[in-house]
Amino acid sequence: MSAEDALQTLVRRCQCGDATAFEELFRQFQPRLRYYVRRLDAGGDHTDDTLQEVWTKVVRGIASLKDRRAFAAWLYTIARNEAYGRAKAKDPFVELTEEHLESLTGDPEPVFRDEDAARIHQALETLSPAQREILTLCFLEDLSHQEIAGILGLHAGTVKSRLHYAKQALRQQLERDYGPP
Repeated sequence: MSAEDALQTLVRRCQCGDATAFEELFRQFQPRLRYYVRRLDAGGDHTDDTLQEVWTKVVRGIASLKDRRAFAAWLYTIARNEAYGRAKAKDPFVELTEEHLESLTGDPEPVFRDEDAARIHQALETLSPAQREILTLCFLEDLSHQEIAGILGLHAGTVKSRLHYAKQALRQQLERDYGPP
């Protein structure tokens, strides 16, 4: 059974009220979800409260999830909405419109080495919340551009554009902190 099939089976069991299945789902996603929420909550002050609310909403709403294959996107959408809902009053940020993101520069895609992982995590903290979020969803959560688009409520092309600029910003931060590669 593939990992995707196993996840769908687990979600189905959760929808039928199987508490053991929910505990397994929680164990599978909690560490990654915690990391994601911490990236959205730069100060980290509300991470635990946000996660508690996310899982409460998952428990209450999982029975209504129609497409079991969409569980991860659904979960991250709930987490995103909850984290930003809490942060809105505290620290609103201005998001770029599609007009700003239309033209991609001809700069080559940045390439990162494995040994840069700690530096990358540190540099992520300096980026805007939107840049941190898109990089986390793409590279740490390994979601497709289409899944990210669904979570963020964007077009896949916009995700690709924002990802390009976020990688550039990350590279610039790494070069400021550690010099060119």
